[in-house]
Amino acid sequence: MNLVKPKIAHYKAVMEADRDFERAGEEPYCGASGRVGYMGWLLLLDRQSKPECMDYGSNPNEIYFLMDDEEKKIYGFGQLRPYDTVDVLTWAGHIGYSVAPSERGQGFAQEILRRLLDMGFDRGRREILLTCDVDNDASRHVIEKAGGRFAGFYRDGKYDKRQYWFDAQDWRKRKG
Repeated sequence: MNLVKPKIAHYKAVMEADRDFERAGEEPYCGASGRVGYMGWLLLLDRQSKPECMDYGSNPNEIYFLMDDEEKKIYGFGQLRPYDTVDVLTWAGHIGYSVAPSERGQGFAQEILRRLLDMGFDRGRREILLTCDVDNDASRHVIEKAGGRFAGFYRDGKYDKRQYWFDAQDWRKRKG
């Protein structure tokens, strides 16, 4: 299992993962139909990963796929938002993840979170914020199991989130 950046060769795996979300009555992760739409999505991801996108009011956002070793199947998606923007420090958090509906309950969210926390701390972050919707018990459980320290709620007219902090020093101690 690997955490990899999206590339052209992942087209079929992404389309299958999107169909998995649709079969479950959920919004597809990529949401691009056809190869041209997928290529546009890859270009958008590249632009969104750069710090310059903050100039346009967006959050730099790196997308990763948790895939099998042959990179033919996607188990889940992860986002690393490495910069402290207003959105990241309130409702979005530094890390996000989503697991394909047919793959849920197998520890893939925990694996994505562990790998992205390692990545964030390896890049020099001292603290990482995660958020989840207040009614998302599955995500709350994943965060708390990983050692997230509950910090309170963020609520406004659009968002109702729980906030959890991870500390680099505590994270390294937990890992042994």
